[in-house]
Amino acid sequence: MARATSLAAGLADERVDHRFKALPPDAEGLTVSALAAERRNLFTGGFTTPVLALSAESVEHNLALLETYAERHGLAFAPHGKTSMAPQLFADQLRRGAWGITAAVPHQARVYRAYGIGRIFLANELVDPVALRWLAGELSADPEFRFVCYVDSVRGV
Repeated sequence: MARATSLAAGLADERVDHRFKALPPDAEGLTVSALAAERRNLFTGGFTTPVLALSAESVEHNLALLETYAERHGLAFAPHGKTSMAPQLFADQLRRGAWGITAAVPHQARVYRAYGIGRIFLANELVDPVALRWLAGELSADPEFRFVCYVDSVRGV
């Protein structure tokens, strides 16, 4: 989890480019922190859709609520990361007690691993040979890494 937090913190120094969904084209080359400091208007600042906007207060409230609920009921939870694809949010969720982060497709799991996520739940089957080889390599390289996924049959296993 510490690795995930430190990698996410480094995003502030990343330069905006084609990898950043919905950010204004004229922001290319700025650092993420420089763009954030401009405090552009979400509706008139050049953002494209779909764009995800979060309220820090609401996120904090929801994180605290989920943490308390999970503790009270003895639950392990793995919030879905596909909507935000935000490593900073993943780190916050893990810090607040999430077991791991849920992915929908193998590519998302690869992104999560790039940001140090040590427990991933794939809410799907994993049958693609290339993705299976990648997963085998991740599991071999990191004995602490945990991966869980759905299967639909014994044959699928």
